[in-house]
Amino acid sequence: MKPHTRVLGIDDGPFTFQQKGCVFAGVMLRLPSYIESAAFGKVTVDGTDSTEKIAEIIDLNGWKPLLHAIFIDGAALAGFNIVDIGRLNELTKIPVITVTADRPNIEAIKSAIQSHFTEWEERYGMLARREMHEITTGDGHLYISFSGTDLKGAKEVVRASILRGHTPEPLRLAHMIARAFARSNK
Repeated sequence: MKPHTRVLGIDDGPFTFQQKGCVFAGVMLRLPSYIESAAFGKVTVDGTDSTEKIAEIIDLNGWKPLLHAIFIDGAALAGFNIVDIGRLNELTKIPVITVTADRPNIEAIKSAIQSHFTEWEERYGMLARREMHEITTGDGHLYISFSGTDLKGAKEVVRASILRGHTPEPLRLAHMIARAFARSNK
């Protein structure tokens, strides 16, 4: 991996299911720890617009030619607004990696999606198609899925982005910034 690789971390802020929209933050980091840019987007709570909204902030900020990878905290934003990582990779031509600390319980997720959405098959399909991989980090394990790269490349960029603990720095920062923004706009 090249020195000064740029990675984008995406995470949503806190929300309630009574809200129509939820803010998310995108933080572009030059590894290992230099913040180069940040932006906000908004997605529909339990909607279907997360993939396009992430691609939109990448385009609006001119990040596309700079990025080596896009990290998504988990599989969805704003509840079950599932990010189609294959489609996001097609739209941006940038590898997309989902990262989570806990192995997803796909059967429990399927049950929750079925009970909340009439069009549950499409949402569930985006998740069921993903192969989850456990990777070891300095302080534990992470679970990743990816599109637009291979397992070796995904592991390399995820591990290179961890400064302390086991959370990739772009995701840690996106989480903090989205949370602070949501709290300040109540």
